[in-house]
Amino acid sequence: MSQRHLSLRIVTAAIFLATLNGCVNLDDAAGLSKLGNEARIALPHVSNDFAGTCARQNVLFANTPVAERPPRQQAQNCKPYQEVANHLAMDENVLADYFDALGRLASNEPLSYDAAIEQNVAASSGNSAFSANAVTAGNDAQGILKALADAATRGYREKQLGQLIKANDPAIQSLTQSLKKVITMDYGLLLSNEELGLDTFYQGPLASAQPNERLTLILVQRQYARDKNALQSRKDDIAAYSKIMDDIAALHSKLKQEAEKKASAVEIYRQVNPIVESLQTALIDIRSRSNQP
Repeated sequence: MSQRHLSLRIVTAAIFLATLNGCVNLDDAAGLSKLGNEARIALPHVSNDFAGTCARQNVLFANTPVAERPPRQQAQNCKPYQEVANHLAMDENVLADYFDALGRLASNEPLSYDAAIEQNVAASSGNSAFSANAVTAGNDAQGILKALADAATRGYREKQLGQLIKANDPAIQSLTQSLKKVITMDYGLLLSNEELGLDTFYQGPLASAQPNERLTLILVQRQYARDKNALQSRKDDIAAYSKIMDDIAALHSKLKQEAEKKASAVEIYRQVNPIVESLQTALIDIRSRSNQP
């Protein structure tokens, strides 16, 4: 028997026994609050690098002799990219808050979200650094925050959980796909530009190095390899981030289906466990790379 099937049987049995005692809930079955907390930590490691890639390209620019720079080329203004990173962090935090709220409701705990909604969408829409996908993500996040504040105001409990899931599924589907596109397309393009600049910065001097510069050449080659490896790690983060957004969308869709069927906690666990495991793997994947030197 495979480890995964054994794990499924053990947890299913545990949930079944808990059901007999009347103490099981959806958060026990799917670990929604835990997923929200893990996403809150992992996702910004990727989106925060919007500003990081700009800063690294400026370092390359500053260390390139003036004679080797393209005419009229200037260092980039990184402030707009930092604003994008801040904007994405807020949207990701909303996603984490939402799943934490589902976990709280599932365990019949009161919500503590207030009506103080961040009003950043109007300002961001006029920022040329923001893509249409980033603006869409902000609008979706605003809607989800308002739904959470409304649920808290109305004192939602476990019985209203399915209602909240069904009402917010369109926004969750849109938000996850918009965030995915911002990272895979907009951030991906920035990394492609950084890679081009990196290759240009190193390859010319390496090709023209003299034989008597052997030791210096070795040091530069090693630094080039480290920079390329770091860039590849960031590309790997993009792939993991994309998978996380797809998994979150699939998880919420499955929760919606099970809510409509009024499924038991055991059945919900059977349905969502593969998605939850995939999500946890991708989140750990990002966090493990963020801890690398």
